[in-house]
Amino acid sequence: MSYLVLARKYRPQTFSEVVGQAHVTRTLANAFLQDRVHHAFLFCGPRGCGKTTTARILGKALNCEKGPTPEPCGECSACRTITDGTAVDYFEMDGASNRGIDAVRELTDAVRYQPAALRKKVYVIDEVHMLTTEAFNALLKTLEEPPPHVTFVMATTEPHKVPNTVLSRCQRYDFKLVPAAQLSAHLTSIFERESLEIESGAINLMVRESGGSVRDALSLADQVISFVGTAGITEADVAEVLGVADRALTKTLLTALADGDPGTALESVDAAVARGVDEVQIARALVRFLRDLVVTAAAPKAHVVDGSTEELAALAALAGHYSRARLMQMFDRMIRCADELSRLPQPRMVLDLALIDVATLEPLLPLGDLIDRLGALESRVGGAPRGGPSGGGDRRPERAPAPAPAPARASAPGPARASAPAPGRASAPAPARAPAPARASAPGRASAPAPGRASAPGRASAPGRASAPAPGRASAPAPGRASAPAPGGSLDAWESALSALGDDSTQLPLVQIYENAKVLTFVDDAIVLGFPVDDFQSERAADKNKVAEMQTFLRSHLGRPITLTVKLLADADLAAAPQARSAVEHKQEIANRDRADREAEARQHPITQVVLDTFGASIKEIKTDV
Repeated sequence: MSYLVLARKYRPQTFSEVVGQAHVTRTLANAFLQDRVHHAFLFCGPRGCGKTTTARILGKALNCEKGPTPEPCGECSACRTITDGTAVDYFEMDGASNRGIDAVRELTDAVRYQPAALRKKVYVIDEVHMLTTEAFNALLKTLEEPPPHVTFVMATTEPHKVPNTVLSRCQRYDFKLVPAAQLSAHLTSIFERESLEIESGAINLMVRESGGSVRDALSLADQVISFVGTAGITEADVAEVLGVADRALTKTLLTALADGDPGTALESVDAAVARGVDEVQIARALVRFLRDLVVTAAAPKAHVVDGSTEELAALAALAGHYSRARLMQMFDRMIRCADELSRLPQPRMVLDLALIDVATLEPLLPLGDLIDRLGALESRVGGAPRGGPSGGGDRRPERAPAPAPAPARASAPGPARASAPAPGRASAPAPARAPAPARASAPGRASAPAPGRASAPGRASAPGRASAPAPGRASAPAPGRASAPAPGGSLDAWESALSALGDDSTQLPLVQIYENAKVLTFVDDAIVLGFPVDDFQSERAADKNKVAEMQTFLRSHLGRPITLTVKLLADADLAAAPQARSAVEHKQEIANRDRADREAEARQHPITQVVLDTFGASIKEIKTDV
């Protein structure tokens, strides 16, 4: 007699024997008890989860001599012939090889005839999604109103390919992958019935490799039994015959990487590859092991990690030896390695370098510790830190007011660094910085100074940031510019007008024409703009219609009539008016001045000086948010 594989030998014969699909089998059994059995069913789900098996049990339940019953006897002629595949009124069709309209036409013609031996005809169409559109359409009418002696059962792994017109005519049941705990118990019972000894770790490894499919798990069990024979089956045997990484290998790798020992990790990988373990499998097994450790440490009472009680206890003990930040850091690096391995021609090289990288990683320092250290540095120079570890709120240190300009510090040859004078260190006074000319704020843009950011000496307030002058800083006009109109106020008003004009998307062409114009004069009722005579926009800017359009807008924006004059000047004439600026140049000047002020403030901050002195560092670059 030919050998019968485990998947067929231990195929469930009743609804109660189906593993992991209680939501389906209970519904079907209750339908038989209440005499509410539908005429068409659609079984959906991944491979090896019991769709075809449940269809056979349904056929036996409909035709059992003791039924219809939710528990077919398995002994009557109807049950035996359906189990053996010899029943003349039970048809199992392959949708892939009978996908055309001719095959469906034969089926619809045959359903009209009464069953020859059984109570009902049962048509099981496997992989029904392979039928053509014409075949589905030909089946619709029969599927919706079949004869009372016919029941349809369709099975598919891809229900999204089944037309909605077919779905609406069936009762749909979604099968799912079997949970690891139930599948482990099922395999254990089968090995007991086969009188074979096997370790729990070996069963768990087969369950993980099966991916929740009962048929795949039993096929792997057949393969392992053939390899080992009647001797006891260990986890190492399963790992060797399947070419996968077992828990012993992943634990060795994790310990070596966490302890910074790349040599041991590389030796373990070399031994695993020598016995046929794929590099991708090693990386994926390590990623899965790291995930189990982190989840076990975070939720020790949640049953979200597959494994026996002994394995879960070992995971919890191992997770307690390492910080969660370290495990997450290793997980991040290894999951990127696993992704790259599947796409590169030399996976071993990538895996070796990734293991060395992970083993030599510096541990991450929590952000809270860094902030606490900065707070301690600030307290050393006289500032109290804000939002300490128990104070709540924002943990960032408060920005201190900018100190006076630091005197130059004598140092060895090298890059010069401005710093606050250290106690007891004599230095020459820094040269005074000439105050910038006063700038009037644009209409509607004045604001109070930001808290904790008093202007440093020599720092003029930017437009729109008007503030009270610092003590001892009398605002005076720059020498030689007393007769010129206040350029800051003029340009602020002009820039504000262009900004308001740009809010209307239909006026953007007008903004593009005048935003590069030089403001020569700007008084209460007159604006004179200068354009280079060779500028490509000059003719459009001097156009009477454009000028009139701009005057109309200025009148509505400023609330008074404005005369706009456009002069086309040579470059030399424009250069003779140094106070003339365009709106674009004005905005850039403000941004540059603010950036310079912020950089100076950052260089002169006490914390900056403490860091520079402590680490012997120098400032390479300062980035601001301006």
